[in-house]
Amino acid sequence: MLNQLFIALNVLYPIVLASASSSGGEDASIIRPAEVSTAPFKFNEQDSALLEDVQHACFLFFWNEVGQPSGLVKDRLKAPVGSVAATGFQLSSLPIGVEHGWITREQGAKRAESVLRALIERKDNKRLGMYLHFPDHNTGGRSNHGYEDLVSTVDTALLIAGAIPVAEYFGGDIAVLVERLIAEADWKAFATAPGGFLSMGWTPDDPTRMDGPGKFHPAKWDVAADEERLIYFLAVGSPVAEHALPPSSYFKLKRIVKGEPGMMPYVVSWPGALFTYLFSHCWIDYATLGPDNPGQFGVGGPRVDWWENSRRAVLTHRRRCLAQGKRLSTMRGEIWGQSACAGRDGYLVPMVQPNMAGEDRWGEGTVAPYAAGTSIMFAPRESVAALRAFRGLNDQQGKPLVWRDPATGGYGLADAFNLDQGYVSDDYIGIDHGPMLLGIENARTGLIWRLFMGHRTVRAAVSRLDLGSDKPK
Repeated sequence: MLNQLFIALNVLYPIVLASASSSGGEDASIIRPAEVSTAPFKFNEQDSALLEDVQHACFLFFWNEVGQPSGLVKDRLKAPVGSVAATGFQLSSLPIGVEHGWITREQGAKRAESVLRALIERKDNKRLGMYLHFPDHNTGGRSNHGYEDLVSTVDTALLIAGAIPVAEYFGGDIAVLVERLIAEADWKAFATAPGGFLSMGWTPDDPTRMDGPGKFHPAKWDVAADEERLIYFLAVGSPVAEHALPPSSYFKLKRIVKGEPGMMPYVVSWPGALFTYLFSHCWIDYATLGPDNPGQFGVGGPRVDWWENSRRAVLTHRRRCLAQGKRLSTMRGEIWGQSACAGRDGYLVPMVQPNMAGEDRWGEGTVAPYAAGTSIMFAPRESVAALRAFRGLNDQQGKPLVWRDPATGGYGLADAFNLDQGYVSDDYIGIDHGPMLLGIENARTGLIWRLFMGHRTVRAAVSRLDLGSDKPK
């Protein structure tokens, strides 16, 4: 399971990163060049048609692959369970579906309310307002399919982040349910790790007794990557003082700056898989906030414009991937993107960072299309070129290799493929299709950013963290 992998890597990577941080430049601020434009971007007619196709296919997964009567999306196509992280992306997909005319507003509101009630109104799926990673997708309660019984802080954060746009978009009872979801999350109770960092989760001793004894995982969220920043952003913004974390907790996340020769340096994540530079940007519009200021909260480290940081990470990642084309057939031309995905031999999390050539794990070149697709928020030209290359790949019979036509039951781009292995995944993963759907929408219209940033919890977090305070008014 992904959380178990996080826990294992969390033990390894503080050592690796600490040894790499001596390369210099740790105190240099990450500032966006004045000539760099931010989303929404303008796309020509052909590119817009391509993006519409990709988005529609992603949306259909979240609309069709759901349990009954709850309406919760599956964790992945082949899974017998849901996941609250995928549900977060599912909820945010609903305003997109309405705006594009794929569903009616009434249909979107009905689905949002059903999903929220299925989770919120049960007691066997949560602990102190934090939710089981893998609930039953039919009921919203605990699953009996043998998946881990982990109450997960990051997956709960993705759920809450994904719910906030539907609160703003639909209002009414849905907004009330989302307010309850936000208020019940007791972040402070999970800040059990040394230094006040959040634990990755909690496991009950008896899975049938969520109100009974259990154990917090010793692994913690302490590196300034995308998931961590989203978790602490929401924790700082909590409307319940007893549940909230202080702003300093957000700034205490480790900021380790490194760079590839010839490329601009940036704060690196713990594994370097591209999703660790993308997830929080699906909701937080960092491009409007500018560089933050740890020193204002008594914490050392560089000031960082996190939109610019991810732009640098994406462009560096792309260059490193394409350089591997000399030995890996998959990453040639405009094909790139290494991220967590459904690999040939199981769930795969590649590790690709600048200046770590001896420790990189390329997953034998397996490409996850959503990595380049979601990167459209930062590198629109390069992302569209990659999406067009994925769409244009054909097998020996001239049939699409990576694209599965929604007209015949497919959901667009495969989760992953590897030309050297002759492998194309026949699965779809919610936390992969979701970022691509939201990322493209933000690049085209900024819809999810506008909805998320307008919510009072988000406004509170921005204020408490003093983000954007030096932007022109």
